[in-house]
Amino acid sequence: MDTRLIVTVPFMAYIAILGLFGLALSMVNAPFTEGQPAFIVVVGVLGPLVAFGLIWLKNYAYGAPLLVAMLLPNAWFVSYFFFLHDNPANAFAVSGEGSTAYLTATGGLVATSLIVAGVACWLWYRESPQFRAAVDRFIHPDAVDT
Repeated sequence: MDTRLIVTVPFMAYIAILGLFGLALSMVNAPFTEGQPAFIVVVGVLGPLVAFGLIWLKNYAYGAPLLVAMLLPNAWFVSYFFFLHDNPANAFAVSGEGSTAYLTATGGLVATSLIVAGVACWLWYRESPQFRAAVDRFIHPDAVDT
């Protein structure tokens, strides 16, 4: 089986949840602060699309680490600003029609970000001998050949 397909399934789920997040966001009219939209567009949409394109071009050396580097901060950002931080876009602070969809899509965005980052990390480990050696040295420092 082509390893790109293993990354494609969770990535498409991430894109679908991202679309649902956008729809739910438009229903609740939650205002963003100054930098939030730019961060979401760059780190949550454009960066992962570029990384996914690199993976499909079989450039695993840059695609997999870029996908990990984009989606882990995205998961942190969404968790912090939409669940923990006290602001008008907090998923628990919005009310009215669409608030349940907004809460669900926001949670789904965190979950799919972490899943895709995990799968990309697996691909990176599988395809990069240097990354695999670094991880193995970190996990088993006593087993390092001298």
